[in-house]
Amino acid sequence: MITIYHVPRSRSLRIVWLMEELGEDYALETMPMPIPAEFRQINPLGCVPTIDDDDAQGGIRMFESLAIMQYLTGRRLVDGDAKASALTVGPRPDPAAYAEHLQFLHFGESDLTGPVGSLFRAKVFKVEDNATLQENANFLSRRLAFLDDHLADGRQWVTGENFTIADISVGYAFSLADLGQLDLGMPGNVAAYWQRLQDRPAYQRAAAL
Repeated sequence: MITIYHVPRSRSLRIVWLMEELGEDYALETMPMPIPAEFRQINPLGCVPTIDDDDAQGGIRMFESLAIMQYLTGRRLVDGDAKASALTVGPRPDPAAYAEHLQFLHFGESDLTGPVGSLFRAKVFKVEDNATLQENANFLSRRLAFLDDHLADGRQWVTGENFTIADISVGYAFSLADLGQLDLGMPGNVAAYWQRLQDRPAYQRAAAL
């Protein structure tokens, strides 16, 4: 079984969401904030998400949300799991489809969650100056415009008609903005996409934990 060390609405939401999409049982170890110092015995960096995979030979412990999502879907893809196959690209993907999948998987973290996190911290903890805030807001606005254009062809999800872990990656950034009550000024296609993500039962279950 997979054990997920989880702080609600943190990046570990991605892993809980994925497990809910897969429909698999998992164990949840919910952590308080700030994360207790003794958690460093499990993860020396003291961060979530961290998982234990007791199903793997010898057991595996790892962190980094995107890496965990690739690991969990990749292992199941090799084993022929149909749900995992639908959530990623493979096992022998078209190079263009694989490139697009990886691009948006990492776009969700580096291009969206990064600046959203900066705005979130500024609002909640008052830790950044106005110049930095404006720079992040401008950066984010350009990325949202790019995403809006990408969705303009009517696709339901970032890589087409199939929901994948790339959507979980992108969706977390919007969930964080929602938590911080940040007005991102989402363009129309992006706003509709975010609503589709929120309508997924797996997201609703994960966000409630």
